[in-house]
Amino acid sequence: MSDATDGQAPPLPHAHAVTWGVAALPHRGPKRELSTERIVEAAIEIADADGLDAVSMGRVAAAVGFTPMSLYRYVTGKDDLLLLMYDAASEIAMPSTGEGWRERLRDWAVFVRASYDAHPWLADLPPSSTPTTPNRLAVVEAGFVALEEVDAPDRMKLATLLLLLGYIGLYARASSDAGVDDAVRAALPELVTDERFPSLAPAVRAGLFEEPVAEPESGFRFGLSRLLDGIERWIERAGADGDDIGRLPASIVADKQVREAAKLVDEARAKLRQAEAKAAEAVARASERLEAVEAKDRAADAKAAAKAEAKADQRAKAEAKEQAKADAKAERARRKEPSSR
Repeated sequence: MSDATDGQAPPLPHAHAVTWGVAALPHRGPKRELSTERIVEAAIEIADADGLDAVSMGRVAAAVGFTPMSLYRYVTGKDDLLLLMYDAASEIAMPSTGEGWRERLRDWAVFVRASYDAHPWLADLPPSSTPTTPNRLAVVEAGFVALEEVDAPDRMKLATLLLLLGYIGLYARASSDAGVDDAVRAALPELVTDERFPSLAPAVRAGLFEEPVAEPESGFRFGLSRLLDGIERWIERAGADGDDIGRLPASIVADKQVREAAKLVDEARAKLRQAEAKAAEAVARASERLEAVEAKDRAADAKAAAKAEAKADQRAKAEAKEQAKADAKAERARRKEPSSR
């Protein structure tokens, strides 16, 4: 018989019980300043400074001024400690003030990413498809709030949030240059040759990798926007890429008229994509023509301005010449005048 048959939840592993506030507290000795919270805070400080690999029970014990054995009264081991760190670092205040689901979901992703900026080691602990601690569940809860107006199954909303959480974690790792040796970076223009990397080599020689990832914030927002574009497109199509058909009874899915109608819908979508591609091409051509006209106008304006400037210079030179002649004539006349003495 299950432990939960009496209406009570089954016993939780120790670290999970701590996060949910249902763990039995250890009997404390004379020194009452040691606590689970203090241990977790010290471990997070070590990870923030030196990475997750630097976290050990011995180093954490030294940081809090106790022996390693003292820690085991509060955490059962490093795995417990990592879970507690993960949950503590995931405590994020995420106001939902956007006017639409896309704006709210973007804000949600930006707030989640802020925790990865503050604690880069979070990217080394990939999110689980089933969050089990309060703060990780609060992250998913905030995501559901952002998507509450979207008419989609909860499982698809969860899949959307997991997609974005995966992107946030992977981007945090991909945009980190912590392990890149400066000497290797400097050698890349010589190592990345045209023969081996014909497309990449010119960009590397132009300085593509001379500095760590340039403007990681703009890069993150670009990728996030493209993901939201795809999600928005899926929502507009009412999830019509086969995700929901499995929920229909087999007899309906197999119905001939249903399949024929689905085929017509697919054909209509294909024609719509073709029309959109043609429209985009027409816009591009019109933009090119407009740009050519504007460039011609700018060239004509520049030519007219240059011509006017040249004429102004000529007039100025002529006036200066006439003035010089007048000044010379006046000087000669002055010299011919009889002296007043």
